[in-house]
Order: sequence, then structure tokens, then C-alpha cells
Amino acid sequence: MVRTLILLFITVFIQTALCAKEMAPLLTKEQIQYLHMKKTITICVDPKWRPYEWIDKQGKYKGMGADYFSLFTKNLPAEIVLHKTKNWAQTIKDIKEKKCDLLPMAGITKERKKFLNFTSPYYFAPYVVATTLDKSFIEDFSEKLDKKYAVIAHSAVIDDLNNRYGNIRFVTVDNIADGMKLVSQGKVFGFINTAQVISFFIQERGIENIKIDAKLPSGYHLAVATRKDELILRDIFERVIKSIDPQELAHIKSRWYGVVLETRKDYTLFYKIVGFLVLVLLALLYRALLLKRANLELEARVEQKTVALQKLNAELEEKVEQRTKALEHQAYYDALTNLPNRRLFKDRLHLALAKSKRSNSLVALYFIDLDMFKQINDSLGHHAGDKVLKIVAKRLSKIIRKEDTLARLGGDEFTLLVESAGSIAETVSIAQKMLELAKEPIEVEDHTLYISLSIGIALAPQDATNARDLLKNADAAMYKAKEEGRNNFQFYSPQMSKVAYEKIVLQSRLRQAIDNKEFDVYYQPQVDVVKHKIVGFEALVRWIDPKRGVIEPDEFIGVAQETGMIVEIDKMVQSMAIEQFAKWHKAALCKGRISINLASKELSSEDYLEGLIQQLDENSLKAEYLEIEITEGEIMRHPQEAIIKLQKIHDLGIRISIDDFGTGYSSLAYLKRFPIDKLKIDQSFVEDIPKDEDDCAIVKAVIALGENLGLSLVAEGVETKEQEQFLVEHGCRFIQGHLYAKAMSAQETEEFLRQF
Repeated sequence: MVRTLILLFITVFIQTALCAKEMAPLLTKEQIQYLHMKKTITICVDPKWRPYEWIDKQGKYKGMGADYFSLFTKNLPAEIVLHKTKNWAQTIKDIKEKKCDLLPMAGITKERKKFLNFTSPYYFAPYVVATTLDKSFIEDFSEKLDKKYAVIAHSAVIDDLNNRYGNIRFVTVDNIADGMKLVSQGKVFGFINTAQVISFFIQERGIENIKIDAKLPSGYHLAVATRKDELILRDIFERVIKSIDPQELAHIKSRWYGVVLETRKDYTLFYKIVGFLVLVLLALLYRALLLKRANLELEARVEQKTVALQKLNAELEEKVEQRTKALEHQAYYDALTNLPNRRLFKDRLHLALAKSKRSNSLVALYFIDLDMFKQINDSLGHHAGDKVLKIVAKRLSKIIRKEDTLARLGGDEFTLLVESAGSIAETVSIAQKMLELAKEPIEVEDHTLYISLSIGIALAPQDATNARDLLKNADAAMYKAKEEGRNNFQFYSPQMSKVAYEKIVLQSRLRQAIDNKEFDVYYQPQVDVVKHKIVGFEALVRWIDPKRGVIEPDEFIGVAQETGMIVEIDKMVQSMAIEQFAKWHKAALCKGRISINLASKELSSEDYLEGLIQQLDENSLKAEYLEIEITEGEIMRHPQEAIIKLQKIHDLGIRISIDDFGTGYSSLAYLKRFPIDKLKIDQSFVEDIPKDEDDCAIVKAVIALGENLGLSLVAEGVETKEQEQFLVEHGCRFIQGHLYAKAMSAQETEEFLRQF
């Protein structure tokens, strides 16, 4: 007896040691001790959520969740105990009342995080809508929010739908069967759950009048969830899940994609056997008939083979001819749009110009470029972009004459050659028709797209007499159309070449100015007109040219932004402004904030935030005295990235201001998500108030929007007392403009501060 007890003790000790050794790399010593002290882990599950999880007739935990949880707990030194419930609602109630420790497979929602701790999700299942067969396909679920849907009570679906579609109507049910019953009876438009749950139910019950109709953009992010007081237990499972080979998780998932329903008593096999025997008998009879016809068919085949051999030479000759034509077509035509390519277009352009010289006729060359086409490729992929190009090519082909040539040069660039163009009015008419055709919506892969064109027009012989120069001039005119705001056409003129040359000279001079540090910071005050108090300054860049003197930003900022040199200029401005403003703070000259403009290219750099923090530390200036200004148009280029970067800046205590608000076409949905503190009303809306009713309405709307979002407002470009009075009366007390002061040098600003 004593020997038996000793052996039993040694066995238990060795098993415990081996388990602890196996868990040692995975769990901490404290976590292992916690499990040994706890001894049992009580779980709650959804008893009727097939195939994810359920409790079978023998009271055992079954389903995909059971397989995952078995994998997670196979090496844990604790006993797993199942706490049985009648439905999911009771499961949620019991874990809140601490009758169980965790949920092995729970959907992550904002509401559940109030009483549960979640691990990282180990499975994702998108939501789908089950409807009756008589309903048309749901292309866009957001257009069906006026319908009523059934969902399971206390499920994650409810929280997700409320967060994403606040106005959706739904009816809660206790289980899947009740939800599907309401769909069949027409009492609800559809039942929302995952595809696996609904398809499993449809197969199991043999339902024929219900289909899966639409996929929603959200779904279940399934994870292990513990009670709030079981944080250690949550950390244990977090470590376990992250340690598991992804192939093991994928193996369980793939196994359950081919889930087999529970067998039931039926006569399917019997019917199959009988049917098979009948087919065998019919096959034997049919074979007998085939044997009788075999000789006749064999003779017919020999005759057919002879005829086929006779035709073979003719077919081969035809294929060779077709192949030759195909190769010629590939050499001169674009494979995607089937339009003439660059090579064929240039040949026809040379011929058209030669003909124009002989007949003294007008030749019009259109250079056509799709506006913002890169965004389509970046967001929807090149496959969608190719479809757009084919549709545009087809539309443009409809408006040209047979003798005209529409070609694709490459990418999103097209050219149109019109011989014997007639008059300038006719040339303009063709361009207007192309612009109108482009405005029609394009349907591509469940997306409705709207595009526009920028068109440059060069005429021969007045603009050029050779193909190279005419094409170059049309290209230059197209870029002029881009600069004029896109969605328009422009004629070539010699002045455009002069402008292009001046632009190149400015780029070179601007690079020298950056290297020579020929920039200074001017400061324009922002005033609280109610309290007659300076609340801050905006730092504005000025180019101090040795020959010309002070150069205003309007002359060089555009080129700096196009070339990327704006990043270097902004860095110089930021460094000088922070250093100067820190001195004014120490001298108690100004207690407000310094507002510094920021380009999106600088925001996206990896070391920007680190450099900003270093500058504040070196000058002993608190982050709360700094305000970053970024234009509405800049942040809307890549809104998702901007939200992340601006949030990091805002977390330091630096305020964020949106400059030129109202000119960048931002989405209000994004505006709510940006970590912003202030809106700056663009001076283009301020300059004509209170005389212009439209501008008055816009300014009022912006002020109301800022107040509703809890944002402060600054009006730019205020020059008259009438403008100031209008703004104050309608709730905007902070102004910036020549009414109080223009932008001033640091020395002038100091004198202004002492006299204000």
C-alpha cells in the first residue's frame, strides 16, 4: 500500500513537472501557479449555434469552437468544466453573474468589452443576409436599412449593426430557427448571421425557399472572452493563442468548411441501389443496340476522316493568314482597347500633316488624359482600371468620323486626330462632346465611378508643322487644362511654352534659395475681438531674395509643393518659429499659441514627430503652446493615414487646426474622426461678406458645424469692420487679417506686441 502511494505521488510529480516544463516557455511562473491554484476553468457556450458551437444530447461541448478550445487547453494544468445554459441570452447573463469564467468563442463588440476581456481574435466570419427566393439580389446593404431584420438576442450582430447603421430596424429572436421562421412568414425582410450558420441550418432542415442574398462589410471577430476580474486568465489564453501554429488553426477551419450534418434515418441509400440496378439493365440494353450500329458508324467515320483530311490543308492555310493578320494588328493596335497604338497614330499624323500642306487644310490634334485615374488603380486595382479605359475608349469612338483617328498612347493617355477640321467652333464642339460623354457614370465591379477629362488641343499649321512639335504642344495644352482645375479643354499657345520655361527657372532658383537659407518667418496675429486679446500667431514663410527682396508665398508655394521642396521649407519655418516664439514666451510678450503650417508630405515622413518633440525640448516650449495647421485638401488625399499621424501629434498636447476649411470637399464622416480642435474659415468666403448672400450662408454653416462639433473657429482675411461685426454676431469671435495687422517680421511683431 505504501509503495503504491509512493509510486502514485512520483507519477503525479513527474507529470506536473513535465507539464510545467512544457508550459514554461509559454506561460510565466505566476500564470502557471495561478492555474494550479484555480484547478478548474468553468466555461459558458451558446447551446444552439451550429456549426460554431453547441451542446449535444449527451451534454458535451461540440462544434468548431470546441475544436479550437481543445487545441488551446491541451497543455493547461487545469480541468475544464462546462456550465450548461438554455440559450445565448442566459449564457451572457450567467457570465455577468460570475457563474462561469470564460466564453471560448465570443464575438468582439464595444458593448461586451464593458464586462468582458477579449484575447486577440482567432477566427473571422462575415455577416450575411438570408432572404426568401422571391427577393431581388441586395447589391448595397446600406440602401436596405429601411427594412426590418431578425437577429439573435444579445448577439454581437446587434452591437455591430447599431454602431455601423444607427437607424437599422431589427427584431430579436432566441435562436436561428425563430429567425428563419420570421423570414419564411414574410414578417421580416431578412435574418442576419454568418454564412456557415445559415447554410448549415438550411441544409439540416432541407429548406428550399430561403437563400443567402448579401454579404455585409462587417462580421464576427471571434476570440476567447473572460470576465473582467479574470485578467490573468485572459493573458494566459492570449499567450496560448499567439503561440499556436497558424496551420493548426487553418486546419480546424478547413475541416469545418466541409461540415457533415448528423445522420438521420432515411431510405436514400436503398433508392440509390435500386436506381443503380435499373441503370445497369438499361445500359446492357443500350450496349446491344450500340453493337448493332457500330459497323455502320465506323464506315461513316472513315468517310468523315477522309473529308476532314481534305479540309485540313485549307484550314491550315487560313490559320496562317489569320495569324499574319493578328501579328500585324498587334504591331499597330492597342491590345486593351483595340484602338490604334502610338506607332500607327504617328504614321497617320505624318500623312495628315503632309496632306494638310498640299490642301492648305486645318488639322486638329487632341491630347486627352483621364483625371485622377491613378486613384482608381490604387483603390480598386488595375483590373478595374483596365475596364474603365475600355469603356472610355468605346464612348469616345462614338463621336468621331470614320476618317478621324482615336488612339491610345499608353496608360490613361489618348489622342484624337481630326483631319480637315473645318473651323475652330467645330473643334470646340468635339472637345465639349468628349467632356460630356466622360461625365456619364461608369459601372465597374459593383462600383459607380465618375471621371472627367483634361484635353489639350494643338492645330496645324498654326501651332506646328511637324508631328513631334504638334504632339508636344497638344501635351503642353493638356497640362494647362490640368492646372485650370481639370474637366476642361485648353488650346495651345506660345505663351504656354514661356510659362513652362519660367517654371523650370523658378524650380532651380528655389533649390538655391533652400541651400542658401533665404527664407524668413513672418507672423500674423489671431485676435479675440470680444476680449480684445491676442490668442496666437500664424507663422508664414517669406522668401528674402537678395535681388528682389521679399517674395510672397503665392509666387513659389505651388512649385514647392509640386517638387516636394515644401518639406524642406516647412522644416526651416517650423524650427525658426518655435525658437522665436519660445523667446517671446520667456519674455512674457505673448501667452497664446504659435500656429505652423504642415504639408502632408512632411506629415508622412517617419522622423517628423521625433524631430518636432526634439525642437520643443531644445527650446523649452510646452506642446500646448503649439498648433499645427494642415489644409483640408491635404488631409483628404490619404484620410486614413492622416487620422493616425494627427492623433499621435494631438496626444502630445499639440492642437490641430484645419486650414482653408470649405475648399477641400472633405467628408463629414471623416471630419468627426479627425483629432482636430479648430476650423479656419477660408478668406475666399470672408472677403464678400456681408454683401454676398451665398458666402454669408456658407460662413454661417461652417460656424454652426464648428459649434456642433465643439471646435473653435478662426476667420481668415478679415479686412473691414463690417466683416468683423458679421462674424461676431454669428458666433465667430477669433479673426485673422489686415483689419488688425498684416504678416510682420519678428522685429515688427515684437513692437506690435508691446503696443497692443
